[in-house]
Amino acid sequence: QLWYTQIVRAVFKLFIPFVVIQMKLLSATPGKVVCEMKVEEEHTNRGGTLHGGLTATLVDVVSTAALLYTERAVPGVSVDMNITYTSAAKIGEEILITAQILKQGRSIAFASVDLTDKATGKLIAQGRHTKYLGSNTSK
Repeated sequence: QLWYTQIVRAVFKLFIPFVVIQMKLLSATPGKVVCEMKVEEEHTNRGGTLHGGLTATLVDVVSTAALLYTERAVPGVSVDMNITYTSAAKIGEEILITAQILKQGRSIAFASVDLTDKATGKLIAQGRHTKYLGSNTSK
């Protein structure tokens, strides 16, 4: 378990968004990754709340990290992603980003990502991410 968490932390260092966003890994279990982030001014839109584009980046990056923490450990490529925005996160608030792999088949994986307010548990956004993993067979 600890070994996998160390691998996920090392992979995070390769993802520029983790460095720029200053997101912290809280836990990593097979197919599930939980991170936290404090919303800073540079993360916000003109309204002073978490930018939708950054939310999409969080869904992408954290779900990919969860996919890397599976038996196949393949990041895949995005084929579909959608985000439902349910409330706003303001500057100074801490959010949790929880990614869960729902299903991983031979060539496609499905993930769900919840962004919640750390203090209240209120849902900020929910994303679904579908990734193509490639083929297990050679041509």
